[in-house]
Amino acid sequence: MPDRGVTIVLTRRREDSQELTRTLGERGADVLVMPCVRSEPLADTRALSAALTSLGASDLLVLTSRAGAEAVAPFAPAAPVAAVGPATARRARALGLRVAFVPAHADGATLARELPLPAGQVLFARSDLAEREPLDILRARGARVREVVAYRTVPGLKGDAAALVAALERGRVAILLASPSAVRALSQAIGAGPLAAAALVAIGPRTRLAVRQHLGLDAIVARAGDLAGALLAAASRKEALVP
Repeated sequence: MPDRGVTIVLTRRREDSQELTRTLGERGADVLVMPCVRSEPLADTRALSAALTSLGASDLLVLTSRAGAEAVAPFAPAAPVAAVGPATARRARALGLRVAFVPAHADGATLARELPLPAGQVLFARSDLAEREPLDILRARGARVREVVAYRTVPGLKGDAAALVAALERGRVAILLASPSAVRALSQAIGAGPLAAAALVAIGPRTRLAVRQHLGLDAIVARAGDLAGALLAAASRKEALVP
């Protein structure tokens, strides 16, 4: 059955949301793409260049976003790549990187738990605001882990906040939150009050914790492979709870 009258809000970058937007549209939902963070290149890439050029074939480069793939590609790293999810993997391959691993679910903690450890080192090319849980998981597993900042993440809602509030007032809304930074930006833009009307769907437990800390609300953790289905189901469940 088409999901007419349901609005799904995606807070990731538009280029990271194309496939999900298409799938949701095919299933009848209205989609608002309202990025809550943007990625910016580093002013000084010397540390990034040195870290990438030091990698060998026995090492592994971990990318947790499309922005990370775009940041490292100009340096043509020799090591194989572990990508956090299918979208990051596709972008990395399109840029000429050799993707060797993609986890079952697209979040950093799952990647860290499932990653086959290489003979050499694991280098995380990450945002300056990236969570540290994946690094801790890998170190607990005995991996030799290094990290380097590949790009900057700047929080801030890009889009019409009034349109989002209007959608929330109409009801049947689910919001996908991909990072703690996105939660903070959304909180600053419209506050917790209007968001209480929506089903909040977080990618990973750290993002769910950020929802509690910054909004005082609860969120569902999205782990299923069918993210579109999870968002539509969450919107329907939220509607059923409204008197």
